[in-house]
Formats: sequence, structure tokens, C-alpha cells
Amino acid sequence: MTRTHDAIGMVANAGVDGSWVQNDFDNAQIFREIGEVEDELGNVFVRIPKFYIKKQDGGGFKTWQVSKTQYPGFYLPWCFWDFTNNRELPFIDVGKYKASLGTGDKLESKPNLHPLASKNIVDFRTYATNNGKGYQQLDIHVVDVLQTLFYVEFATLHSQSVMQGFTTGQYSSSHTATIAETAVNRIIVANSTASGFIVGQSIGIGSNHYSNNISGTPRLITNIVSYDTDNTAIEFDGDPIDIAVGDVVANRGHINGFSKDIVASSGSIVSTSDGKYPMMYRGIESLYGDIWQFVDGVNINEHQAWFAKNAEDYASNVFASPYEQVSYINHNANGYPIEMGYDKNNPSVALPTTVGGGSTTYYSDYYYQSTGQRIARVGGSWGDGSTAGLSSWYLNSSSSDAYVSIGGRLLKKPL
Repeated sequence: MTRTHDAIGMVANAGVDGSWVQNDFDNAQIFREIGEVEDELGNVFVRIPKFYIKKQDGGGFKTWQVSKTQYPGFYLPWCFWDFTNNRELPFIDVGKYKASLGTGDKLESKPNLHPLASKNIVDFRTYATNNGKGYQQLDIHVVDVLQTLFYVEFATLHSQSVMQGFTTGQYSSSHTATIAETAVNRIIVANSTASGFIVGQSIGIGSNHYSNNISGTPRLITNIVSYDTDNTAIEFDGDPIDIAVGDVVANRGHINGFSKDIVASSGSIVSTSDGKYPMMYRGIESLYGDIWQFVDGVNINEHQAWFAKNAEDYASNVFASPYEQVSYINHNANGYPIEMGYDKNNPSVALPTTVGGGSTTYYSDYYYQSTGQRIARVGGSWGDGSTAGLSSWYLNSSSSDAYVSIGGRLLKKPL
């Protein structure tokens, strides 16, 4: 991608841990105003100031522009609009952390907690609104805001080339216990299995790779030590459990709060190149990779996308007013997208319309689809490798789907 207008000549880098890097956008309009806030419930958000977007789409080109001023051709993302009072909102608060579940079945954005998973998009919607007026889960309009900011800042559609994120975690039923033990805080596995895990990651233990029926909840790896010539012990926190030969260990979404020691405005912990550590974009942990995130406000029926503007109208499997059709049809085969759809009247909804790219070309992230009525999720998870990323769309789930690799994110509008 080529920088234009005031971005010409600007440099943007992501850091690792406490390293300093040059990022000229830290002093640029919009970007310098992004900062951390906390609500009265203790939820931590990253506040993004209101701005306007202009997109152009034509033969052989696409453009993205952002501005504090609404020049001709620029639109206001619907997340910055108060539908009750018909006014623009000064900001949107985006959950700094992957959503967890708190007291009163309220969706949270708090550190040192494992992300909520194994609930469907309807559950997440309910848990978010349980917090009160203005609260919702991640939606299509905020995804548009975050993708646009990232593309403009780093001048690439290949998000993993900036930060790989947690994308090479373990998720296989072949990773099994080799020795049975009673009331222990470890699982003994083959050396080759243990080599895929690192201290600080979360794991689940179950009868298969997508179950926690043995561990009960995700556990944090506290140590990895040699057991004998052929085996290694993966030690974990929490209450002791019984381990049987054949029990499966697999990664889970990374525990929240990992970014506390990252100095740069965007960056990763320890490494950006091996996919074992999560990333952070402008204070928002795990924008992609780590765990899939439900995206509200958009429903798919036979590859036709419908979207709603007002979060109070969000409901799954609705294909009539107040939902509206976009002017294009999503592509009907899986693959790496070359083109995202462009509806000039609704430019915030950009879903794949052509595939044929690769993991380092065009959008560089994978697209999954299916016929029938579908919901959206974005970003990929810990086991998705090069297919994960900021532009990875999964339009293959029904509204009842719930898995250990799918979670969400809390939002709050100042209503």
C-alpha cells in the first residue's frame, strides 16, 4: 500500500516488550487521542475519538482516509451516532481485553482473567447488555473503525507482517497424556507434544481438544520440566485433578493483561515471529489471533449480508427491517480474499467478494463461508496460523454455535 496525503513519509513500527520504536502516528491526529479509560464497573476500555472515513473503490485501486473533519465524501461510522437523540458521539469505548464473564452474567473487560468462550453470539449479546444502557458486544461498525485505523497506520493489509499474534498454538486431539496420575497439577506428555507449549499460555484438558471436561476451566501453564527421557511435565495452576492416559491437552485463549509491560503503542510480548505470543494494537489486546471474536450487527443469508445501524436493533437471523441489504453478494467459496465488497451507500460493511490470494498477498487472511443463515466472527484464533489476521472473516457459523476458540469483546457508547 502507498501512503497518501498527510501520511506521506510517516513511519509506523510495533514494539516488543519494553523496546522503544519509532511510530510517527503516536503524535498524529486521532491516533494520539486514543487512550485507556475505566468505567464505574471496573471494565477497562480503549477510548477511540470520533473521526470520519472516506473509502474509494475502483478498477485496480482502493483508498482509505481518516479525518477529524467531515470533508465531502467522508462518512461517520455508526458507532459514533446516538440514535435516540440524533447526535454525534464524541468517542466509542472498545474493550481493552477479550471479554470475560462477571457477577450477574455481565460481560467484562478486565485483566488477569481467562476469556469467556463456549457461549454463542446471542449469549454474548445478552451478557453485554446486562451491564446497562450503551453496552454492547463488538460490532461491524467498530470492526470497520479498527481495520481502517490499522490499514492507514501500518500501510498494509497483511496484519501478521506487523505483528504475528498468538496464531501457532496447539489444538489437536493427538496431544495426549502418556502417564496417569491422581490429584496433580500437571499433565505428562511426550517431549514432542510439550515442545509446542510455553509457560504463561492457557490450556484446557479434556477428552478431546475442544473440551475442558477434565480441567473444568482453562488453566495457566506455570512450568514445563523434564519428566524422563521420553516425556515432559506441563505444570498448571488451580485445583489438582486426575489425569488418565489419553486425556488431551490443548491451548485456550490467552489470559488477559499480558500487555502491561509493552511500552510501544502497539506490540507483542517476547516475540513477533513465532506465533506463540499475543499482540496488542493501540492498547487493545488480541485484536486478531488468540481467539475468534463474534461480530454483531451483521447477518448472512445465502451469502447476502444484511446489517443494522443501531445496536439496540441487533438480533441474529433477521433479514428484514431494521436490517438492510448491502449491494453485493459475498463470495461462495473459501479462500484468501482478493476483493472486499464495496457498497457506496454503506461502506462500513466490507466482506469478501473474490478469493484467490495467499497468506502474504492481497488481504492475506482467510475467508470461510457456507450457505444458509450465518453470523460473523473475525480475527482467527490461536491455532489458525497464517490464515488468521485482521481481515480474516468466518461467515460459516450459525447463531447457536459455541466453541472454546470463539469469544468476544465488550463495547460501550456514551449514551
